[in-house]
Formats: sequence, structure tokens, C-alpha cells
Amino acid sequence: MAPSGRRTARRTVPAANPIATLLFVAAFPAVVLFGVWQFASSRGDSSPPAPDAVAELAPSTPVTPVLSLRRTPAVLARETSATAFEGALRPLGGAVLPGSCAAVSVDGVLALSDGIDTPVIPASTLKLIVAAVALDVLGPDHVFTTEVRAEIVNGAVGSLYLVGGGDPMLAADWYPNDSSINRFPQQPATSLDSLVGSVLSAGITTVGGNVVADASRYDDEIYPPGWAIPLRAVEGGPIGALLVNDSTVIGAQRRTTDPALAAAEEFRRILGERGVTVVGQITTGDTPAGLPVVATIQSAPLSAIVAEMLTTSDNNTAEMLLKEIGVAGRQAGSRSAGISVVIERLASWGVTTDGMVMTDGSGLSRDNTVSCATLLAVLERIEPGDVLASSLSVAGSTGTLASEFVDTALAGRLLGKTGTLSDVKALAGLLPVEGGSTVRFVVVSNAAGADEPAAYRSLWYDQLAPALASYPSGPTADLLVPRAPVATG
Repeated sequence: MAPSGRRTARRTVPAANPIATLLFVAAFPAVVLFGVWQFASSRGDSSPPAPDAVAELAPSTPVTPVLSLRRTPAVLARETSATAFEGALRPLGGAVLPGSCAAVSVDGVLALSDGIDTPVIPASTLKLIVAAVALDVLGPDHVFTTEVRAEIVNGAVGSLYLVGGGDPMLAADWYPNDSSINRFPQQPATSLDSLVGSVLSAGITTVGGNVVADASRYDDEIYPPGWAIPLRAVEGGPIGALLVNDSTVIGAQRRTTDPALAAAEEFRRILGERGVTVVGQITTGDTPAGLPVVATIQSAPLSAIVAEMLTTSDNNTAEMLLKEIGVAGRQAGSRSAGISVVIERLASWGVTTDGMVMTDGSGLSRDNTVSCATLLAVLERIEPGDVLASSLSVAGSTGTLASEFVDTALAGRLLGKTGTLSDVKALAGLLPVEGGSTVRFVVVSNAAGADEPAAYRSLWYDQLAPALASYPSGPTADLLVPRAPVATG
């Protein structure tokens, strides 16, 4: 080691003679070949090996250069149509009033972003967020189970407990297709009559006690506090973990205010029609621990329930899904628990929640605010053909869009979710286009009279529809893919 304060001299390796190095490199292959020849000569009496078969390929030349933009056809297709599309969207941006917003993207690239960060009242487009989170948290195959448990006293059935599992589609057979009550058929329904049939199959002919409705899976809040009084029990609610016929009993002209008791009443009525004697009364309460299950029924999978919710804009389904999200994520069947899980999941997806205030799952509350940026970011997670895209209304064909865009180029193509409140009109969705690209859009109007047909149809039909229909104006991605090589020999 060198003494402190002294530098040791660095040893240098002498440079090799370059001429000698070149001679060695040139001679090395000859030496190797000579060794191989000597080895082969020493085995001269052995028969020569059969030559390997060699495939003869015709020489070819790629038509598309390696560095050509055709190697990225989707990007090239979008760029060739971008200028014209942005020009077509300009009237839409100009028609967006202060306090409203519009955003359009092509394959994730913004083409219009007018007021995109403005918090707006989303109305029922909020259901898009609830649907996306429900499918992610619960899974598309999730089912809701309703149980019947029996109190057995000296070998006989005492009270019968109808235990709610959060199924928003549970209904007596008369209800789902009753057009005097429902604007849209409530399908796929879970048949309460079939559940009663299973009770009979269990051998129960007499209920010696009460019929008890157990809605303890969710909390007791039947209406979100932000709902206007005229909307309650008309547009949505009451909400509970045990909901039959949306809390309507046969013969009634409106929903009752106690969903669990209404469920027990319908259950007892069907039991009586099927010959089962109920000695006691209908009531509500928690199921004692340990009672045996005598019958169950499961709902359709969540994917089908989400489709019903989005196409018909079912407010009760949205609110119950929000509470079930709370059960899954916070072990609490409450609106606040569900909302916290939704916000957390959006953040985990990288979706902006700036300016977002969420107070319910249906969008009926005017206290909700969401930006077009948030809604568009959720739409960017939806691809044509997946569960959520297949759950949207189709322009001119199904759900809340059945009578919209009928005589336009968007009919049968545009997939969307509408939203309507007084002075609020919204439309969000996607448009798969020829060649494989997808246009996603959000238009939310918050202004006096925005929900009037003269106002929103001017925006939708005169500005939005022509712009969307104009894309693409250039060649599509499928025409810009690399061409197959052609033989040159």
C-alpha cells in the first residue's frame, strides 16, 4: 500500500502488435478447417452421412419498409383523420355552455376537451362508474342469494324467515312485465314464486309462527338524503337488502315505505295461494343464529344485472349495488361504505377524482358532481364487446336510447348511457368504427332547460352525431397494416 499522501503509478498494459493480430485472425479459420479435414481423412472407410434436407425459400422483399408508419397502423389511421375530426367536433365544443362539459377521444387520444375538468351534475351517467366498480369488485359471475330459514319447534315449523341477500331483481311473477308500473321490463327477474315452490318441496305445509323479513345485510337507510322528496318512491327507493317488486305489493298503485315488510307480505300471499297455512303475522327482524336453510334462490349473474341497470337506468339496482360494493370492500352494507370503495378503486385505476362528489349510486341526487375527465377515463377502460360495453343501450334500438338517433348513421352503432334531471342532460358512451378504432365521448349539459328535447336534441343531433359519424375520414387501420411480402425469385 502506498504511504499516505503519495500516488502510486498506474501500470499500463503494452499495446498488442496490430499486424500480428490480423495475421492470427486470418489464419485461425484455416487451422480449424485443416483439423477437420485430418479428422475426416482418418475415418475414410466410413460411409458419408446423408446430406441434411435444406428447405429452399424463394427470395422475397418486404413491401412495407421496416421503418414505415404502416408498422403502426392504428396510430397512422388516427393521425390521417385527426385534423378533419377535430374540425368536425368544433361546433360541439362551441355549443357547450359554461358549467357544462364535453370530451371526445379516439383510441385514448383526446380530440375534444371543452370544459373537461369542470365538475358537473352527471345524473344517471354516474351509473357507469358504479357498474365498472361493481364488476371489478364483485366479479361478473357474482350472484345474490335469498334464503328461507325455518324455526323448528318439536319437529314442526314455527316462524319462517325470509333472509335478504341484496338481490335487486327479486320479484313475484306478476311484477316484472307489468307495463302499468314499469317503463321497461324488469328482467332478468329472480322469481319469488320459485322460492315458494322450493319451500313446498321441503315439505312445509304449515307455518306455525310468523313470516319474518330479515333485511339486516344492509343498513336501514331507505333513501339517500340528497334525493328530492318528489323523487322518492317514484324514481327510486325505498332501498333495502330484502326488496321484492321494488317494494310494491300486488294491487297497490305505489311503492310502500317499508321494503322488508312489503317483501314479507308478498311472500305470505304466495304461500297462501300455494296452500301453505300461516298461523302468525308478517313482521321484520334478524334471523336467530343456527336456523336451518329450507330453501334458496340465486339471481342471474351480475353481468346480466348490470346490463339491466344500464339499459333501463334502474335506480334501485344502482343503489343496491353500491351497498353491496360496501359489503365486499368494507364489510358494511351502507351507502357511505360503497362510496368509499368506489373512490378508492377509481384512484387505483389512475382515474382522476378531482372535483368529484359522490352521494348516491343512481345519480338522482343533485349533490353529485363528476367531471367529463373522470367519466371519459372510466370509458377508456371499456372495450367493444366486453361485459360493460355490451350492457349499454344501443342507439335506435334498446333501452333509454331506443328512440334516439333512429334515422342517423349512429343507429345500431353508438353504445351509451343517458342521464336526465331537471336542467341536466347527459350522454356518455363509445362508438366502435370501421377498421378497429373506438371513439369515446361524454357530453354533460348543466343549464336551464338542458333536459328539454329542443335543447339536448340540437346538441346531440346537430353537433355530436354528425361529428361522430364523420370519423374516420382517412384510411382505416385495417387498410394500413404491413403488406405481405412478395416473392422476387
